This record gives sequence, structure tokens and C-alpha cells, in this order.
Amino acid sequence: MKFKFLFAAMLSGIMLTVNAKENLNIQVKSPDLAGKQIFLGQYYMSKLYTKDSIMLDKNGKGTFVSKEKYPEGLYVMYFSNSRYFDVLLSDKQQFSVKIDTTDIPKNIVFEGAEETKAFHDYSQFLLQKQLNGKALNERKKKSTDSSEIKSIEAELDLLNIEVKTRQNDLMSQFKGGMLELFLKELIVPEFKETELPVGSKNPDSIKAMNRYMFYKQHYFDNVNFSDDRTYRTPYIGNTVQMYLDKVLVQSYDSIIPSAINLIERSKGSEKAFQSMCSFMLDYSLKSKIMGMDSLMVTIGRKYYLSGDAKWADSTLLSNLAKEIKKIDKSLVGMKAKNIALCDTLGQYHPIYDMGGSQLTILFFYEPSCGHCKKTSPLIRDFYDKYKNDPRIKVIAVYMLTDQEEWMKFVKEIKMENMTNVWDPYRTSYYWQWYDTSSTPMIYVLDKDYKIFAKKIDVETLEMIAKYELK
Repeated sequence: MKFKFLFAAMLSGIMLTVNAKENLNIQVKSPDLAGKQIFLGQYYMSKLYTKDSIMLDKNGKGTFVSKEKYPEGLYVMYFSNSRYFDVLLSDKQQFSVKIDTTDIPKNIVFEGAEETKAFHDYSQFLLQKQLNGKALNERKKKSTDSSEIKSIEAELDLLNIEVKTRQNDLMSQFKGGMLELFLKELIVPEFKETELPVGSKNPDSIKAMNRYMFYKQHYFDNVNFSDDRTYRTPYIGNTVQMYLDKVLVQSYDSIIPSAINLIERSKGSEKAFQSMCSFMLDYSLKSKIMGMDSLMVTIGRKYYLSGDAKWADSTLLSNLAKEIKKIDKSLVGMKAKNIALCDTLGQYHPIYDMGGSQLTILFFYEPSCGHCKKTSPLIRDFYDKYKNDPRIKVIAVYMLTDQEEWMKFVKEIKMENMTNVWDPYRTSYYWQWYDTSSTPMIYVLDKDYKIFAKKIDVETLEMIAKYELK
């Protein structure tokens, strides 16, 4: 017996040594899933990526093991596209989870990592409170009794207090932990109306502006953008996207400073900085908002081409530099270059001399371009509508050097009465001052010859003219 005891003690010591080398050890038990594959997915900027997988044995047991800890954050354990549950990985990553597939995520039991278990328990608590709240709201909608409605509203207030109390308790209990960061960052500061001075003009507009300015400045007060863990959650990417698309005024001069501010706030960590930089660069490239290419140029120069983006390889930097060079002289808000172009009689005229008193339209085209062939008649019709209005002028710029092709196209489309120009000897270098990398390209210049809009279709041009010339 003594020998057996001594052998068991030695074996136990060996097991402890092995486990000590395993910084991550997640034991999974689920008899229902015997012989099935279990996946561990990781959130990054609100998207889910597979991190690891294991195959459960015939008894439904298996273990996720790693010598190094996984990055703290929100993960998902799943075994099919529709069967999954969230798992919080804190600094302590040695625990067990029992899965009863008859009721997920309710019948999930965590043991061994207090913070991970607390997150799961809170998720179940919150789900129940949401169901209670939904039932109360349904009763409120159906009720016509004022006293009953008042009673229901009191119950709803109590539910909110219970949730906030639970959140505060958990944030206090796990100070500095992943759970505190997760819960805190979900809290959006609440705007409180203030009384306006008596006699204020347009009080509704003032209130709306006050609300906008508050959320513009304080929406992310509880978010730590310099913490790597922030980016490994299911909400952060979607929340930033919503802030840019819904909270802010949808104009480049409103969005760009706010986007740069968020990047600056991420600078406390190289990984966080990379995450936010990459997100905003991608956003600038995909945005449909006029003038957002200015954000790409700003990010490219300020962070990538300056050498701050240590992660960027030579190919990315080279492509970015080329893209910036292509567009950086023709951004919305910049004054357009007053290049001189040649008319059909061989006379050169600066753009400013050919423009309208309020709007000048530059239409760059190539006859062989399919889209140009479709757009040119629409531009001609637009010109016909405003040809007698000195406030707006349309300048059609043929981009090639074949005069015969040019004249044939002008006649074919019936554009003879328009201001038709070209650059036969390539003396204007228009392609350096105006991005014409894709055709057709339409620019709208304002009364000061600043670029008001660009890369638009004729329908948008019609809307601009109608609004600006009213």
C-alpha cells in the first residue's frame, strides 16, 4: 500500500509538471457529442475566426491544450453552424466545461476559472431579464389601465436597476479583468437634456445639435482603444462602424477628424494601433461618402508612409503611395488646378475662364469606353437643360489625341454645342491634377473653383445642380 501511495504521489507530481507547462487547458465533456469535432472561434473586430479544434473521444471528452495562453477576449465554442455558446477567456485559462446539448447555452457548466464562469452566469442572468422585460413590454402595449401601466413601468425600472447592479458588482469583483473591460465598454454615456435660456430661437434644433455634439465627443468614453482585448470582442467593430455611419454627420469633414481621433486613442499598444489603423484604412477605401478618399490619404501619409505602421510590408506601402499620388491633388475641398485646354478651333482656354458663376462641370471621357458611351448622351441632355444658365457650365474633356475619333464622337453624340476641349500635345498634364484613372469621370467645381464633388453619376449631378441653383 505504501508503495502504491508513493507511486501515485510521483505520478501526481509528473501530472502537475505537465499541466504547469500548459498555459491553456480547457477540458470539454459532452457525452451527446462523442466522436464529434468541437471548434473554438475567436472574435476580432466583430468577425469570428476559427482558432482551434479538437475531436471528442468515444466518451465525449477532449481537451484544448496550448503551451502559450490564448489572447484574452470573447471566444465561441461551437460544433455546428447553429449550435454554439460564448466563452470568455481571461488570464486564467485552465478550466472545464460540460455541455448538455438539450438546452444550449442554459445547460452549460463551467468549473475552474472564476471569471469565465461569472461571464457565463451573467449571460444567463441577462437573457432571463431580457425575456422578463419583453413580457412586461407586451403587457404594457395591450393594457389600457393607467394604474397597471404605471405598475409595469415600475417593474421595468426595477429590472434595469437589477441589471446595472449586477454589472457594477462584476466590474468591481474583476477589476482590470476581461469581464470588467467587456461590461464597461458596452455602456454608452447617457445624454441629459438641459434647460435652454428663455427666448432661445429654434430650441429643437439647438437640442438636436447638443445631443449630436455630446455623442460625437462622448460615445466611446468607456472604451479603451489602446487595450488589445477590446478588439477581440463581438461588438467593437460593429460599434465603431455604427458610430461612423449613424452617429456622425455623413460628410467627410465630420468623419475624418473623428476617425483620426480613434486611431490616436489606439496608440498605447502596437496591436491595438494596427487594428484601428487597418480598420479605418479599409473603411476609407470602401466608403461611398463623397470625399472619403481624403481619409485614405490622411491615414496613408500620417501612419503608413511615415513609418509608424511597422506591420505594413513593402507591397502595401508601394501600392498605397501610388494610390495617394494618383488622387492627392484632386480631393474634395481642394481648389482645382486651372489648366489650359484646347478647343475645337485650336484655341487654349484656362478652365476658370470657361466655367460658370456658381458651378463648373468637368466631364472626362474616352470614346472607346463603354460607360462613356452610355454617360455622354446623359451629359448632353444635362447640358441642354442648363445651356442658357450662366451660373453653370459643362466642359467636356476628350482624354486622347486622335482628333478624327474625337470629332466623330462629338458629332455622333450630338455634343457640338457643348464646350469641347482636349490636350493634343499633353501640355496641361491634366492626369496629374485630376484623377482620371477610371472613366467617365465627372468633377463639380464651386464658384471658387474648389472641388465640390467628383466621381459621381449624372443622376447625382442633377441633384447637386437642382439644390445649388435653387
